[in-house]
Amino acid sequence: MVTNTEDFADSPESIKFQVKIILLGDGGAGKTCLANRFCYSEFVDTKLTIGLSFNSYSIFAEENNEKFRIGLSIWDFGGQERFRPLLPQFINGANAALWIYDMNAFHSLLSLEQNWLPLLQENAPDIPTLLVGTKSDIVGEDQRFDPETIQDFVEKLGASKAYETSSKTGINTTLIFKRLVGELLKFPPYKDRDIKLL
Repeated sequence: MVTNTEDFADSPESIKFQVKIILLGDGGAGKTCLANRFCYSEFVDTKLTIGLSFNSYSIFAEENNEKFRIGLSIWDFGGQERFRPLLPQFINGANAALWIYDMNAFHSLLSLEQNWLPLLQENAPDIPTLLVGTKSDIVGEDQRFDPETIQDFVEKLGASKAYETSSKTGINTTLIFKRLVGELLKFPPYKDRDIKLL
């Protein structure tokens, strides 16, 4: 386990809620790079994750003029098929998920519906999700998948919206995690509370 403590030392706000976020997608889709960019503001071209990687982070929020932090436990699974028998126990109890695909590899998008959607439906149904395309910095405009196709997958996967990201440049990497938590706040037990992300 690796914990980011960048903002912890000088901050009096305590963690009020802890949420479990899972990253779903094939090996090589960019899950680990995305988590590293968000948690540590760095880009490292990583090797394939073996088994499970886990990171902790927190974001600031406010309710009734009280500032606090929401703790994020970010679970990054190895995408290789040999790890899939282990996944149900790790997916269980998730509060939100990111569907991750490589914008240069259409098969990684197809795999979300064929291989990963059944796992989520069986082990953590009815949680908020976003569809996230990675490696936008190396995909040409003429190579991008048709927007209607992406919207079709948004609907198939039950995601709220689709985003394009680049872990190398950092574009949208913080945004997607905050948007995902924002979606989670629309669900019980948070939906009747006036929680705002800062």
